Amino acid sequence: MPQDLVSIEETGTLGVQYLKHYWSRALARRGGAHIESTAQSWRFDNVLLNGLGLPLEETVQYLLRMAPSFAEFEDWVLGKHNGQLDPLQVARLNSLFSGQPYPDALQRSLQEIEQLDDVLSPADLAFWDEHGYVIVRGAVSKEQARATEEAVWEALGMHPQDPATWYQKPIGKGIMMEFYHHPTLRANRESKRIHKAFAQLWHTADLWKTTDRTSFNPPETPAFPFQGPHLHWDMSLEPPFRFGTQGLLYLCDTPAEQGAFCCVPGFHRTLEPWLASLPAGTDARQVNLDAQAVPIAAEAGDFVIWHHMLPHGSSPNRGRYPRIVQYLNMYPVEFKENMAWL
Repeated sequence: MPQDLVSIEETGTLGVQYLKHYWSRALARRGGAHIESTAQSWRFDNVLLNGLGLPLEETVQYLLRMAPSFAEFEDWVLGKHNGQLDPLQVARLNSLFSGQPYPDALQRSLQEIEQLDDVLSPADLAFWDEHGYVIVRGAVSKEQARATEEAVWEALGMHPQDPATWYQKPIGKGIMMEFYHHPTLRANRESKRIHKAFAQLWHTADLWKTTDRTSFNPPETPAFPFQGPHLHWDMSLEPPFRFGTQGLLYLCDTPAEQGAFCCVPGFHRTLEPWLASLPAGTDARQVNLDAQAVPIAAEAGDFVIWHHMLPHGSSPNRGRYPRIVQYLNMYPVEFKENMAWL
């Protein structure tokens, strides 16, 4: 370990193990040091940020731009939580980083999820196996979805009844918003129906939830063509392929023509032979699969989970109202990402 890196065990005022180590690695890289990522450091980095409700891009940008002291970094983290971290979540992180068992209170909270009635029926699970996606109906109430939609409109400074405002300023990166910390977004991440659905797919309730973007996809106009993202994968196409999930919450009713989420159903079962069938030198990410893509319509409060081996993306909005969604994924700490990107 380079001399300027602190140990995993060292903590600061917040008492979170690994946080100071993460900060020291980020600043060392900022200073030009070459610090190789390992499978464990990748996993610990992600669990740390997800456990503290910190978006990856926002956190990395802050560290690289501001080069804060560790005390300043801790203050920044605390500010994302209105001055108070969840003690149970801190204990959960520290248990993981130290290799110790979870505290009893955390064990009980996970058991509560395990004991909930199944959210996904046998028919849902069969559909998942065949098509690689599933819709969790009523994952949050329509009232909660509406409250989150209103928060998005407010954050954008736009008005749902005034289409002219939908195009007056950039949304973010294409249709993606850097909007993470509103109370309604946090409440959606705590949905027990969403947690239970992921638990059924992963066969464990011991899952870490991401703090991910929202997106706003308004109808196309001559001056505002579809911004994407087009069909893509967020995983390496280098074998071996492992099970993984992704998900989004519809915040408004979204028919198929309204820029709905789209994917190529069943591709999780054929990805490997499809890759092997491509001519040598073909960039798989540039192959056009649009003809096989299916838009997935759903209502406000419905949650779509898809297998990460499916090509997926947004679709052109040819409706009369924006598509507004919140992204959310859950995964166990044992999840392994392929470190070789292809």
